[in-house]
Amino acid sequence: MIRTDIGEIVISIKKNGSLSTKKIDYVFTPSFENLSKLGEPHEIVNAYAVLLSNDAYNAMTRFKEPNQYVINYINEKITLQLEVARKVLTCCCSNDVTQMIGSKTKKGLIKIQNIIMIARYLLDYGVAGKVKVRVSQRNENKSYSSEFKITDYINNARIHLGLSLDEAKNLTMTEYIMLMANKYPDKDGLTREEYDKVLADYEKKRQERLAKATE
Repeated sequence: MIRTDIGEIVISIKKNGSLSTKKIDYVFTPSFENLSKLGEPHEIVNAYAVLLSNDAYNAMTRFKEPNQYVINYINEKITLQLEVARKVLTCCCSNDVTQMIGSKTKKGLIKIQNIIMIARYLLDYGVAGKVKVRVSQRNENKSYSSEFKITDYINNARIHLGLSLDEAKNLTMTEYIMLMANKYPDKDGLTREEYDKVLADYEKKRQERLAKATE
């Protein structure tokens, strides 16, 4: 069973190479174990940063008639994103995905922009964690980390959630956050959304009182 809620996706391809909803299934899972194949903690963060970069798009929209220097710059950025994206997809699938994503010498079955988009999706769920959980303003974490320390999350999952090593390694960041939030719900004050709603409701009632007072 594919769990799209934690970041798993499946892409199916016919044996003749055309895209389809059946035949050969390629399952991609951005688990801690799979993402560890991307390299050291800082290399994982760097890979995510490359995929999130809009440098190529910004250059394309800024220059209506780009010169050769700009064209080379755009190609360089896209090539780097494609290289990282291929590595992400390779790490997140147990099957050989070369036919699908291609290589430096051979074109794949999927468009370049789609390869980059899928890789970005996988890291959204596998590194950042794409889930809505209740976090009070007091406990909001706005700090940036230059490293994604997978072993820390695996150890935390084993200690706090009582998971085995294999179970912890197979978690995605999204699933990890969901499980931790369920075990340790944040009740320490209002969330930013709740606080904003309280202020908005107060202001609305204040305006209503002022309107009645001037009648």
